[in-house]
Amino acid sequence: MSLPSSFSSNPEQDPHKYFKNLIIDFKKEIKGAVDTEALEEKMSMIINASKEMQYTDNHKKSIYHKPETKKALDKLFSEFDRYILTIQKNPSKANAQDLLDAIAIVET
Repeated sequence: MSLPSSFSSNPEQDPHKYFKNLIIDFKKEIKGAVDTEALEEKMSMIINASKEMQYTDNHKKSIYHKPETKKALDKLFSEFDRYILTIQKNPSKANAQDLLDAIAIVET
């Protein structure tokens, strides 16, 4: 799978920059025409990229603590699932705002 020319770096160079570019490309796809196959492809790329990233968590006791990055990614994945199911069942009621809000949380 090749990257679009708008991507400014190779994925092996900086995973955070690659992930940010994937998020930006995903937002453009959401705001554009609704193609579920393209959205699912972009989300699978984001899932794969998120598995390779390393997150720092400054919390001392991690027994009952879930890192903020993990929470944000879980929210993004659940909102994506909800959005795709809504598009497939009733496209007229599909609203991407919750998904875009989840993406904004991941970006921060």
